[in-house]
Amino acid sequence: MKTYRVGLLLDGTDQPGWIHDMVEWLARSQDYDMAALLVMEKTGTEPRLGAKALFGTLSRLESRLLPPRQRQMLACRDLRDGLPAAVPLLRLPADPGDAGRDDGVAALGLDLVIMLGARPLVPPLRARMADWARLGIWQLSYSDIAVSTSRYAGFWEVYQREDHTTVKLWRVGASVEQDALLDQRSFNTEVFWLKNQTRAFSLGNFMVYDALLALARARPGAAPPGMQIMSGQRRDDPAEWDSAAYIARQAWLMGDLIVRRVMGRNVRWRIGMFPSARQQAVVSEAMVLQPPKGRFFADPFVYTHGNNPYIFFEDYDFNSRKGTISVATFEDGAFRLLGTALSLPYHLSFPYIFEYEGVTYMVPETCGNRSIELWKCTEFPLKWELDMTLMTDVSAVDTIIFKRGEYWWLLTNIDRTDGQSHCDELFAFFADSPRSKQWTPHACNPIVRNPMRARNAGIIVSPAGEVIRCAQYQGFCHYGKGVSLNRIEELSPSTYVETDGEIHYASFLRKRHASMHHWHHQGGHTVFDFAYME
Repeated sequence: MKTYRVGLLLDGTDQPGWIHDMVEWLARSQDYDMAALLVMEKTGTEPRLGAKALFGTLSRLESRLLPPRQRQMLACRDLRDGLPAAVPLLRLPADPGDAGRDDGVAALGLDLVIMLGARPLVPPLRARMADWARLGIWQLSYSDIAVSTSRYAGFWEVYQREDHTTVKLWRVGASVEQDALLDQRSFNTEVFWLKNQTRAFSLGNFMVYDALLALARARPGAAPPGMQIMSGQRRDDPAEWDSAAYIARQAWLMGDLIVRRVMGRNVRWRIGMFPSARQQAVVSEAMVLQPPKGRFFADPFVYTHGNNPYIFFEDYDFNSRKGTISVATFEDGAFRLLGTALSLPYHLSFPYIFEYEGVTYMVPETCGNRSIELWKCTEFPLKWELDMTLMTDVSAVDTIIFKRGEYWWLLTNIDRTDGQSHCDELFAFFADSPRSKQWTPHACNPIVRNPMRARNAGIIVSPAGEVIRCAQYQGFCHYGKGVSLNRIEELSPSTYVETDGEIHYASFLRKRHASMHHWHHQGGHTVFDFAYME
């Protein structure tokens, strides 16, 4: 028997694929019953003819750049075709003051109404909805700088070159001032509008799913992670001029990318190291490990063995478009490449190293194999064998494992959408041993929910057990814009508290597209990576 009865409030029965995804999730849920489809006639004015024509043309052009799954998310079809016959459809009047035909909603005994494809909620309409559901009305909005409908969701962030696009989940109140913010998350803004829009719709769905799961399976004492308010200017619907200016900006951006490709200009990553944990030491004290032509070096971890620092790192080849794990040491003031530690048929990076019961282990990124793998060193530093697979069928990157309190913790970045963005959410799991195959999810997953600090960029563990989680900061069309060092204050199966550290940028390079996205300190040595346009 399902516990909660849910109604979906829409503006018609012909709806895009992302709303069909919501219906399918509710149909599979063990806790929620899709009890009604509420259709309220469309309100508000249609866009001006010129704007409608321009944005229609723009949509057709950009839709060709989307992968099939994202095209399906925007393609409309009739919701009634997939609804069980037992689900009633109620058509409601658009007039905010006409509550005469709403009596059927109250009779359904709904626990919750979810409003998708947001519309303006004037006070009379809010008053009509007050008694529709025991737990109220939930509504998604697609950022502070987005409009009140989902028609142009994701447009302004691309137009304004915003680093991040924000999605919010609200409980609708009797007035705007009484709306309660249930959740707020963001993602790294995509390079063109429709791609950004599908990401916003997908994230919004996951926010609803997570909120519903939390409601149905609330654990006593579980404290949800804090929301980082990311506010911006609220904008009106874009007009003809905005569409034309957007096309001009995108044409310039695409032209710049084409010129870079024709001229063979790459952003190449390098590794720096200095004997300190001080950020200001980067410029004056860093020694640089330069990659040969056609490769880049990134994601370094330093590991002290026999009193010597060994640097394990991603060694990426532009021709094969695949990374391997290489090792270098630092002796007599110079780096010395030792060779390849790990090469597999799939891409490897982020070679996180730790010790357990006298054995050295590595957890490289093996997202290309949809797994999290634990490798054991058999002959340091170049011989490794697969010890076990910790997780399978998961799109996860940049995994770190460490001991804190009574548990071993696994923090990793999992993509739950299209497998192409791992920068927006951080997930935690715990177990009694790092070699466990049964990792229990944290009660508040995802524990970090925005691209300013979600993606792991390394870790610093002090001898006293203090843990600094390094995190990437992503920018618009700028992967690895900076790194922050964030202190983990509290970590238990039901709580996660992290003090945000300052974001450090690669401004010391004084070069175009300066980047930095990794930081690690161990044994008196700090390593980091950095890049710039060549």
